[in-house]
Amino acid sequence: MHRSLPTSQGNGVIRRKHKKGQEEEQAKKRTRRTQKFQRAIVGASLTDIMAKRNMKPEVRKAQREQAIRAAKEQKKAVKASKKTTAPAKVKAPQKSKASRVQPKSAPRVGGKR
Repeated sequence: MHRSLPTSQGNGVIRRKHKKGQEEEQAKKRTRRTQKFQRAIVGASLTDIMAKRNMKPEVRKAQREQAIRAAKEQKKAVKASKKTTAPAKVKAPQKSKASRVQPKSAPRVGGKR
């Protein structure tokens, strides 16, 4: 079926865009860019964050290694205390479970489904 131009689907859009008498070009609308800004988060105030950020990498690395060392020492101490306090456990013999006999299902009646 042949359609006339005024009724074709995209034609209204094209006509609106290319109106008579619009000689000057329109400037493109500028998009707003999001701006980054710093704020405090839960568990760290802005001053703490800025102090960590302004630290020299060597200092931060040394702090990190010291924290790791302390954590390892604590872990070793906990493990050692567990070894000394835990007595040898005697395992109780396990009870055997009685197996249940399942009833057989009724035969299916009928041919193909």
